[in-house]
Amino acid sequence: MRKAAIGIGIPAFLITLGLAASVPESGDPHPAASAKSPASGQSAQPAANHRGLAYRYPGDTGIEADPAVVFRETFEKGEVQDLSQNWTSISNKDDQILDFVNDAPSGSAGKRSLRMTATDGHDTGGHLWKYLDKGYDRLYARFYTKFSPDHPYVHHFVHMGSQRETLFPSGGAGSRPSGTQGFSTGIDLSASRRAVPPGDWMLYSYWCEMRSYQNLDGTGNVYYGNAFEPLTPEPAPRDKWQCVEFMIQCNNAPDVRDGEEAFWIDGKLIGRFAPGTPLGTWIRDKFHVTGVYNTNPQPFEGFLWRTSNEVKINCFWLLYYMASVFENDYTPNDTTIPYNGAKGQVLFDDIVLATQYIGPLAVEPPTGGQSGCDFNGDGRTNIVDVVRLVQMFLRDPQDKRTDYDGDGESTLGDAITLLIDIVKGNC
Repeated sequence: MRKAAIGIGIPAFLITLGLAASVPESGDPHPAASAKSPASGQSAQPAANHRGLAYRYPGDTGIEADPAVVFRETFEKGEVQDLSQNWTSISNKDDQILDFVNDAPSGSAGKRSLRMTATDGHDTGGHLWKYLDKGYDRLYARFYTKFSPDHPYVHHFVHMGSQRETLFPSGGAGSRPSGTQGFSTGIDLSASRRAVPPGDWMLYSYWCEMRSYQNLDGTGNVYYGNAFEPLTPEPAPRDKWQCVEFMIQCNNAPDVRDGEEAFWIDGKLIGRFAPGTPLGTWIRDKFHVTGVYNTNPQPFEGFLWRTSNEVKINCFWLLYYMASVFENDYTPNDTTIPYNGAKGQVLFDDIVLATQYIGPLAVEPPTGGQSGCDFNGDGRTNIVDVVRLVQMFLRDPQDKRTDYDGDGESTLGDAITLLIDIVKGNC
């Protein structure tokens, strides 16, 4: 059996060498097919056992050199005023909102993080905003965050999307963007289920087919973000670091609703909204997946994020916005819950944007060579992973991540072994 596999594997491997020399280091020889759709049978959703890109880079050390990584921020260098070297726009009123503190998530290679402080009567919070010169059809954003022990609820949190008309952040409240203007999704916090502050994680989206709150069928002329809450609430803790990751996948064609969005908390998929999943009911501006409003569950139709393929994901907004929290009394009915409605503080650290699923910080390096067969991080295993392994080896023959067979040496023999395992169905 092994001889038969080798007989198949060697010619295929020779073809793979040729592919490795001609395929871009994105690791996907068919970029158009990398966007998931029912037609292609591929998905932006990683496999259940997929560890993510960060697993290959303990502490995220060196992760910025990976071809899939678009942007990285560690907050380890310089002073607050130096943030402008890595960010397009900064909101720091009177220099009282942003500062660095000596606190970092477990597994981080750094020692400090960015703190944002929002104070009622002085400001509504602050932000860092990054414009990406190159647009992307699919993008993942991962960051770590930690709320203060008495943190109140949150008005709006971190966003990502497409912006074509300005080179500074804009929220778009009240209006619906056209399919050629752009779109956005925020990883936000909801208090709609009587959540303990700062709230339950959810997605909050603006796009050309979003719905209005004004009528039951979603029609109207005033639009605010549409809320997408998961089936099971996922509370955001206070005084504890948490890994947050969310993703946008654009629709493949201007008239096809095969776009999606998803988010993970501490490496666990919490919510995914894609063609056919989940089941829910649209009422006004919310897709209800549970509760009394989910009266006629139907498969989610998918997102038509754009009506032109020139519209791509090109901005990331590390936003901390507290306006409505300061304007209203949201004190929990349970008075034993610490709640500071006049001030909020949150920490951010270890931000990575990438075209592949990133995952939480890895604490220890993989032992016995590369863990798993998925070298290009798309959640699937096929010849593309062999191509990626060969590319990694050709770029750096000393790269220990290419030691697939775990014998302590990185050689092209690791690619042959990987190919044989794929042919035999061992991956």
